[in-house]
Formats: sequence, C-alpha cells, structure tokens
Amino acid sequence: MTTDLRQDDAMRTLDDLLEPLLGLDGRPAPLAGPLRGLLSAVFTRLREQLEQRAAQTPRELYLRGRDLAGMFDAVRWVPDMGLHRAVVAELADPASPLRVPLWIALGDLAGQLLSLLHRDGPRERGEEESRLVLGLVALLVGLTHPETRAGAEASAGQGGQDARARRSGEETPGQAPGAARRQPSEEAGEKAPEAFGRPRREAADRFGDEASGGEGGERDEPVDLVVRLRDEYDRLYQDSHLYLGEPMEAPATAKGLWIGLHVACLRLPDEIARAQREHFARVFAGAPGEGIVPPLPAIGFAGFGDVDRPEDGRWRSPTATRMYDILITMFAVAELDPRIYHGLDEMARDAGTPIRLDVGTRRQYQERAWTRLRELDDLPQGSDLEIRYLAWVDEAVSSFFPLPLPVPGSWWAERYRRSRALVLEAVKAAGGKVDILDGKVYDRALRRKLSGTPMILPVVDEADADRVMWTLRLPWEFNGSGEPGRVIYSVKRR
Repeated sequence: MTTDLRQDDAMRTLDDLLEPLLGLDGRPAPLAGPLRGLLSAVFTRLREQLEQRAAQTPRELYLRGRDLAGMFDAVRWVPDMGLHRAVVAELADPASPLRVPLWIALGDLAGQLLSLLHRDGPRERGEEESRLVLGLVALLVGLTHPETRAGAEASAGQGGQDARARRSGEETPGQAPGAARRQPSEEAGEKAPEAFGRPRREAADRFGDEASGGEGGERDEPVDLVVRLRDEYDRLYQDSHLYLGEPMEAPATAKGLWIGLHVACLRLPDEIARAQREHFARVFAGAPGEGIVPPLPAIGFAGFGDVDRPEDGRWRSPTATRMYDILITMFAVAELDPRIYHGLDEMARDAGTPIRLDVGTRRQYQERAWTRLRELDDLPQGSDLEIRYLAWVDEAVSSFFPLPLPVPGSWWAERYRRSRALVLEAVKAAGGKVDILDGKVYDRALRRKLSGTPMILPVVDEADADRVMWTLRLPWEFNGSGEPGRVIYSVKRR
C-alpha cells in the first residue's frame, strides 16, 4: 500500500489509513498499541452515550448506533470494516443520538493523535508514519468540517454542498452542533517597530490597523463579506483549537479578518494549512498564492507576498545570509500575529513562563537579534567563534514563538528547523557534539546540561508532564568549549 495521502486527488478513507497504522497490512506499526487504546476509548464513549439516550432513541437508530460504536472496537483488529461510510452517514443524520458525541470524539481523537506523534520529539518518528498520522488527523478534521478541502475529498463531494448550506445559514454535519462562539481572551498587538534601525513600512501602515483588530480599515466593505469572513475566523479557531488556542478579539474589517485567517494558518501543519488556504480562496474568490497573505480582489486588497528586506546584499557570510532570511520573515509575521511570546534569557529577567512580545519588547528583541547576526557576519568562516555566535543567533530564533507552541510541519516550525540545521552542520563539521533535547524527560540528568532559568508550560495530562516541550538554547561542545542548553518543560496543570 502506498503511503501517499492522496490517490487521484481524493483523500483516503478512515479504513485505508487505519490499516497500516494498526499493522493490519502485516508491516511494522510502532503506534499500533497506543492507537488501539484511543479507538477503544472512542468505542467506550459512544456506547455510554448511546445507553444514556436509549429510552428516547428509535429502535432503528439505536441499532445503527450500536453497530457504529462496535466498529471502533472491531477496526482495531479487522481491516476494511466500512467505518468511514458509517461515520459519514452518522454525522449527516440530524436525528442520530450519536451525532454530537461522535463529532466531539473525532475531534478529541485528532488532538490525541497529534499529542502521540509529538511526544517523543520530531526525530523519533519515521517519515512514512508521520505522514499517515497527519493524513488521518486531516481526514478527521475534514469529516467533522466537510466544507474544508480535506472534508470535501473525504466525503466524495459532500463538503461542497454542505459549505453552501452553511453559508446560507443551515446547519451542516461539519458545523459543531450547538457550538458557541469563543470569547476573546487578550488584546491584539499594536503597530510594529523599526527593523535594523531603519524606518520601514509598519504592519499597521501596510494593512490598516484592522490587522490587529483595531479601527481604520477599508471603507464600504460589503457587510455580508465581513460576516462570512467572521464565520470562517470562528470556525478556524474551533476546528484548530489544539494548534491555535483560544481566539483573540476578531478584527472588525474584511481585510483584517482575511489577514488573521492566513496568519493563523502559518501555525497549522502544512497539509491542513494548505487545505484551509485553498478553501478560503474558493469561498471568497481570493488567490491561493504563495505569499504570507494572498490578495482578496473583492475589496481590492493586493495581499502580502514578501517582506521588506532593507539589508539584502550586505552580508559577507553565507551562514549570516541564511540566518537573515529566516529572521526577517519571522519578524515580519510577528508584526501581524499578536500571539507571539519570547523566552530570551537576557530579556526574561528570571521569568518562569514565556513573555508576551509586545511593541516595546519586540523592538528590544529585534535589536539583540540583529546585533548577534552582525557579530556573526564579522567572524572568520569556520572559526570557533563563528560557531559560538551561530548558536547564539539560533537561540534568538528559537526564543520567540507563538503559543500554543508550533507543531512540526507548520510554517513556524520550518524556520526553526532551518536555523537548527545550520548549527548542527557547523558543530558536526568541527567534530563537536550537539544534544537534541525536545521530548526528553526533564530529570536530574538532563538538568545537568542546562543553565539559566528554565520556563514552564502547563499540560492537562499528567503523562505529558516533566518533558522538554521546547529548546530555547541548544547545548553543544567542541574543542574544549561549549554552551549549556535552556528549555521550556511541561508541568501538570493544577
């Protein structure tokens, strides 16, 4: 069986993806045990919910629901149970007693799969296994929200019909039954500072203050367009709560909402982000271009295709040039995303948790990053000092991030991967050693490799506590010198 997640441009079914993940095709399946446990939990939840509703449920629906619950149990050991067809049918029937519990269970299963995939760090899983799990996650999201591309493909065209129904105000299987709009929890950011000490067009000037939820957006925008974009904004945060967390106050204009949707997509795994962006382009006749924010012709918005690069060509070192490319795009996106935090040791003042990167701290952070980069550029290539300063620039890259933390495969994670790869290559070429700490248990042995004040983030599941969630500074050593690491680790939420 091929591991390609698409065949003839159609998403595979639940049965297709579960078979190799559970090892039912005879090949090794490292996640089979935990996945069977997750499927058993879905079976138990559906069976309990069905029994609670038994007295009010018609016999035909009760028997159908019992069969569906049983499929989640049997599919753990028997391939091709027809689970996908049964799930689609149940979600499409408003009279089903399991429609809401199944909708919730599928969303929880998607989140648990991602937690399972990420628990041991990005280097612990094979590419094939990761692709299958991410494909299953995208398919689960699509089944509960078939107006997205993944759902439309998974349901053989049903998603397009449901999306039209949703826009006309009808409830669809992909809409959370009785879902409430999430409430804002934080204020949005302000205008962006200067970069590299030179004036540049700021995010608020480029896009209007609506990029951060304020006033001053486009005049005479179609009211229905604003309403539809707001619906998509709420839906995206509900669908992708695991990646995006609680939504901030939604922008008030079409342009601000369009920007907010695409900036949020940068925090999603690439497969899901691509499906969302293409969905937005279809629904709003936008352009699914390669830029950070594509054009929206309905309001004459030209999009945000690239960033201002005031110091292109000034870098002598190839390594500094590559780091510049990473940092300049990250800082440009940070101007548009008010959910960015930092944990840079010299600015954290012994803080135990990440600090919000507001206007003032963002300016200070940029100055420190550019100072480190310029010092790196002045050093002899391949020298011990160059490697030391390269690690310090990587620390500046890794110490600012969105919360929830970026997941592998996202736009943000790709920038961190590129930066870290430069350090690993340089230290390896010098005959040194770098420790990868992500996912490791935060115990006494690991703490010996660290310095500075570690940061913490709470987790709900006790099994996920006391693990390294994020490496702020890589520990490395070569030629008798080195640097201890610094991390964010998880603690059980009280």
